[in-house]
Amino acid sequence: MLLPACLRRCARLLYWIPVTIIIVVVMWSYYAYVVHFCWILLTCATQRVVFLCLFHVCFGMFSWSFWKAVSTPPSSPSVEFQLSSSDSMLFEQERGGMEKSQILLEISQKLSVHTRTATGAIRFCHHCQLIKPDRCHHCSVCQMCVLKMDHHCPWLNNCIGFSNYKFFMLFLLYSLLYCLLIVATVTPTFIQLWLGKLFDSCVKLHVLFLTLVSAMFAVTLCFLLFFHIWLLASNKTTLEWLSVPFFADGPGSEAFDVGFRANFLQVFGKKKRHWPFPVFSSQGDGHSFPLRWQMSSRSPSVINGNGHCVMRGTVGKKYII
Repeated sequence: MLLPACLRRCARLLYWIPVTIIIVVVMWSYYAYVVHFCWILLTCATQRVVFLCLFHVCFGMFSWSFWKAVSTPPSSPSVEFQLSSSDSMLFEQERGGMEKSQILLEISQKLSVHTRTATGAIRFCHHCQLIKPDRCHHCSVCQMCVLKMDHHCPWLNNCIGFSNYKFFMLFLLYSLLYCLLIVATVTPTFIQLWLGKLFDSCVKLHVLFLTLVSAMFAVTLCFLLFFHIWLLASNKTTLEWLSVPFFADGPGSEAFDVGFRANFLQVFGKKKRHWPFPVFSSQGDGHSFPLRWQMSSRSPSVINGNGHCVMRGTVGKKYII
């Protein structure tokens, strides 16, 4: 029993290696930019002050959003989604799959649950012993169910979900701005170093690597940020992009898409003054989300995965148009 516990602790420590790498790279970039570039290479005092001010604003916002994305724990479902002791005992006693599905279906009637498995059954987590809310998934690394789980990020050693998706988006944004600022301000000096007009070998090495590393990260972050902007605009998570969520009527790839503005406000909130800062301002509780057919004022219908319009006007029935 002692050995597995030690191995789990060692594995937990290994998960922090990517986070440590990011911290080391960022601290080195701070040293290279402030000391070698601004203080040693720049001769114009005004330019030095302007560059340092812009750099520290980006560095501060990046560090803040990075810390919030790393330190904010993912939200797990509330107690009402967990099976009671009596329900759990009844569930375990049943051996047939149909009987167990019927028990979960009866329990889920009291909950706001719309998503299903591919077979149409209620989504149930056997590890956490709970009915999964919409968009909730179990993370094998965190060993817990995460509300509106997007993905598990090894570079942050954290699950990205309802509680910290805004922080993750701001982390990508300020990381990109941080890299672009370095590239934009250092590139003229980088060209001079490349042409051999500056002779200090130590300074030359730091500035050359600073430009190359920042440019490399900027390209990667640009693709990643625009991908998540597209996900945000269409109100999808990475998991929903990889695997379309299922409903009682079938798959619905755009079921949670209620318009760009409403999708954006779900993550960033209504107060505009909170948008640029990594403070929690997302709407809702992470357990239920407005559906496209519910938000439609013209018709209570939803387009299912087969392209059919399913009318929900009659309880317990559906009409395919």
